[in-house]
Amino acid sequence: MSKTVIVILTAALAFQCGATTSDQSAPSGAMSVRLGEAGVGFSLDTGKWQKAKKPKRGSEVGSLRALVPDGSVTSREMKSLSVTTNGNVVTAVWKGHPKCGDGFTVTADFTLLPDGGFEYSSFKYSGNEDGRLIRRISFPEIAVPRTDKTAIFRPNTVGEVYRPDWKKFSDGKDVSVSGANWLAFNCIAALNDGGTSYFFDQRGEARLHTVSLAVKQGTEPNTLVLCNRYAPPTTAVLRKSGTLPYPGAYVPYRGGWYEAAKMHRAWLETTPWFKKAAARDFSKLREIALWMWSRGGVEVSEPPVHWFMKETGLKVALDWYWWHGIPYDTSFPYFWPPRDGVDGFRAAVKRMKDRGAFVQVYTNGASWDCDDPRWEDGGLDSAIVLSNGALFAKMYNVFTRHRLARICGEAPKFQNIIRTLERNLRESGLDGVYMDQISCGAHSPCYNPRHSHAPGGDAVENGYRKYVQSVRDDNPGFILSSEATSETYFDLFEAAILLYSSWERCGKGLLPQSEPVPAVSVIYRGAAVVFGSFATPGGAPAWDPMWGKKPDGDEVEAVVAKYPDQFAVEFARGIVWGIQPMVHNFTMKDVANPRLADDLKFMKDSAKFYYDNRDFLFDGELLKPAKLKCATKRVEFLSASCYKRVKDSSTFVQEALPTVFHSEWRAKNGRKAAILVNWTREPQRYELEFGGKSLAGMLPARTWTTLEER
Repeated sequence: MSKTVIVILTAALAFQCGATTSDQSAPSGAMSVRLGEAGVGFSLDTGKWQKAKKPKRGSEVGSLRALVPDGSVTSREMKSLSVTTNGNVVTAVWKGHPKCGDGFTVTADFTLLPDGGFEYSSFKYSGNEDGRLIRRISFPEIAVPRTDKTAIFRPNTVGEVYRPDWKKFSDGKDVSVSGANWLAFNCIAALNDGGTSYFFDQRGEARLHTVSLAVKQGTEPNTLVLCNRYAPPTTAVLRKSGTLPYPGAYVPYRGGWYEAAKMHRAWLETTPWFKKAAARDFSKLREIALWMWSRGGVEVSEPPVHWFMKETGLKVALDWYWWHGIPYDTSFPYFWPPRDGVDGFRAAVKRMKDRGAFVQVYTNGASWDCDDPRWEDGGLDSAIVLSNGALFAKMYNVFTRHRLARICGEAPKFQNIIRTLERNLRESGLDGVYMDQISCGAHSPCYNPRHSHAPGGDAVENGYRKYVQSVRDDNPGFILSSEATSETYFDLFEAAILLYSSWERCGKGLLPQSEPVPAVSVIYRGAAVVFGSFATPGGAPAWDPMWGKKPDGDEVEAVVAKYPDQFAVEFARGIVWGIQPMVHNFTMKDVANPRLADDLKFMKDSAKFYYDNRDFLFDGELLKPAKLKCATKRVEFLSASCYKRVKDSSTFVQEALPTVFHSEWRAKNGRKAAILVNWTREPQRYELEFGGKSLAGMLPARTWTTLEER
């Protein structure tokens, strides 16, 4: 009777000389390599082509077929495992599989690290006799211990700490999947407060491929599995053999999300593309004290810019939506001409720039309205088709009910339209443009049969990189920004908008188990600028008059007045995180509204505080959060966006929100400081452990302070 064998290798192998080999055989079971506390295995998800289901309206691309999942090949099913150690290098060779044949071989190399971790440098499979395609490689799959309180640091949005209810997940099932879209950075970690945490990242050229990071419930009691996943091209040649085209690292450590972010940052700093990004000139963006995310024509968007600069003497950046002649989220990508006419638009841009403003406008760099008649002229040839044969399309706007189809990196028709648009905008005198959805969303595999690229694979990422670079080449000196940060594109965009400091409004579905943390301010600081919030002084969502009659009536003011603390919370939190301050949908009606006098004063004071402390908040390094004690407050938030009527919006409640937000920073000259803000309308006492000292004080209502380490 044969028995299941687990091969145990420890970090002590790093100090051995020469090579040793061990061979084990087992019909099934725990066929994993043991490296310190971690058990390491793999899985190859397989699939086959079949005729796709009848497509929905607008989805017809011709000869549709779907890649249907039909099982997996795992290390647990392999017949034998041979392990060779040579110094600190470990090579594992799995052989034989019931369906793939006795000649099926999987090989992986690991380099052991002194701290008990390892780098994975290569993975390949060969000799597959099965007819199924390999649609996803999951390697390494790293099983580590967990408790019921183990949290997950994951790269969604700005970074999140997720606290799952582990009892709800069965063995081997996904607990958290990050990517391919919204992969803000390429690392995750399992966090154990007071114990050993486990860091895991993707390196090399992972950013140029369709990748994701996942956490699964372990198949052994009290374990979880950290997973790197890669979607390769699904071509016939990859049935028999293939490789994972990038490396990564696993490290056990003591600490939380901050230490994990610092580890990934340390690796990023060694890459040529990070160094190139960090060498860019951000001085123009550094002068900005406040962003205005405005929606509307010249008469709506221009006056608040002049008002604020006259009131404060500070520089405003206008992020201008709804300048275009088409309704928002409808008729993309045909933005030109402006709704105020070319001459009126250019005159407004000149007036604002002459008074010192930075001006950029909204464009969408990744979507085509597939319900617009012009879709017939090249839309299908440009679009992403998913593995199930359907268009990657979504209806964002519930009022126009048009769907936006996501565009592939192989889309010359679409890209030429956008390139012409961006040239027109540069010639209109703008400082830059915002190219929506690229950084956060241009990562999906494409299976469009009309395209020349292999089905799946990395055509989207690499095609978009060439496309954005062509926009840069067309418009020297133009500043480009996109939605959210990602390793794939951050070196091509100087700036990114981040809205998750307004997470009760934007991401309440994440609560209460998941809370955003400012990991992007650790990882990308100095190599890209981040700005943004959904803080709306008036409280009401914007309405594009080109959608038709506004559905909300006179009751709007009475509704939004019930949320007196929302603006200050959303506005202040992002500044504390080192995100450049932004107000949304700020109009001259807000200036005239006496209810908003305190909020507008706080807006001006906060912008000045940010500007005066840029040596920390723009130039500096975000330090590990210090311990702060203060009172808490119950705060209600209106969960309202442009696509919700106020009367249909819901309320989210934070039962105990800290009344003082804080962060700690180190300036380039070595000075350290704690940044504190009391966002409430009452004085608040605080106690802070910072720089080895206990600090205490009272902050007046709606005030900021800087406490420098002495």
